[in-house]
Amino acid sequence: MGQVQATTELFQWLNEQTDLTSYQIDLVDGFVFMLKRIKHHGHIRLTAPDTIHPRFWKCHDRTFGYRLMKGNRRRPAHLYKFYFDVAKVEGLLHIHKQSVSLSDKGVQFLTYSKEIQLDRLCHHIWM
Repeated sequence: MGQVQATTELFQWLNEQTDLTSYQIDLVDGFVFMLKRIKHHGHIRLTAPDTIHPRFWKCHDRTFGYRLMKGNRRRPAHLYKFYFDVAKVEGLLHIHKQSVSLSDKGVQFLTYSKEIQLDRLCHHIWM
């Protein structure tokens, strides 16, 4: 299994987003949202071998209110890179030459409980 790089920028951002009075787990919700959107659309365009088109992430920004893709950024924000890297390492995606689609393992991941999904994401943060 490959390894995912979790940057200090990601940790700082996650810490700022943490609401200790809430039961919501935005990290998991955003990751699952990404997988569900890929599943819904079938294929999502890549702008480079490991880069989903920025328009895809702008929808994430609007949905979750993150504002990570300010302006016309070509480089995905640290959180979105982490999501993509985890999905790739976990085998949740099929990466084609110019697009990405959800694998059978990705479809199965969507059926897991939120606790198991969070565990898989945290595994890549703490390893």
